[in-house]
Amino acid sequence: MKTDSHLASALEPSQLTAATSLALPRRELGRGLVALLVALRVYIVLAVLVVIYAFVHALLTPSS
Repeated sequence: MKTDSHLASALEPSQLTAATSLALPRRELGRGLVALLVALRVYIVLAVLVVIYAFVHALLTPSS
């Protein structure tokens, strides 16, 4: 459901609440997009692990 701000402003508050409370169906994603999202999750996990390692390494390394 595409909303137009002019049309939405013409609705009464109860109508606007009813229109915006409808749940939208899940979007069907293609295999390429799913693969991209999985790769992004893996990248984020690896980046977090590198940051944690660098933080712990900096704490344990004596500074001169």
